[in-house]
Amino acid sequence: MAWDESIPACCQNVDQMNDRTLTEGFGCGTVWAMAEIELGPLSDRLDDDEMKTLHKLVEQAGARLAAVDDHTTHTIAKRLSEDAMTEFLDRLEAHDMAADIYLPVEFDGRLHVGDLRVASAVVLSETLEEMKEELAIEDEDFEEEDEEEDEEEELEDGTVIEAQLRNIWQLVFDACGEALDKKVALHLKV
Repeated sequence: MAWDESIPACCQNVDQMNDRTLTEGFGCGTVWAMAEIELGPLSDRLDDDEMKTLHKLVEQAGARLAAVDDHTTHTIAKRLSEDAMTEFLDRLEAHDMAADIYLPVEFDGRLHVGDLRVASAVVLSETLEEMKEELAIEDEDFEEEDEEEDEEEELEDGTVIEAQLRNIWQLVFDACGEALDKKVALHLKV
């Protein structure tokens, strides 16, 4: 097949294609929604009324939010596997810590604002330390092994989803520390 015959023949109705596929056919090139980890202002996800509600709920929980939330959004990770992020949130749920937004203040439990769950990044940090063992995450002292040994261990330690969970744990752990340092909200999007 010549170039000029195959491409136009396959893509005659490009403008009429389903918005979820890049190519025609059996879903080849399908665009899937991906999960993200971001640091950013609450105003990115909450409107003014929800912000007022959140401030009241946080005060009732015994904490206080900073009045100014003018930080720009900083994406820690994007295009993460939605399945792996969902599994990670399920594991956080087992610790009663799954949320969409983590605030850099300490309070117990989760707050519900609109459709979003809000929890404490301080308590999330403690929960992540507890999860470290169950996800078989090793300390940094062991990371100096050469790449061949790491690849062999990864195959022995479990499935791809388990490797993705360990990766997400590390990303969330690092993002949580940064959120606490910068006093900004941590957003987990699935």
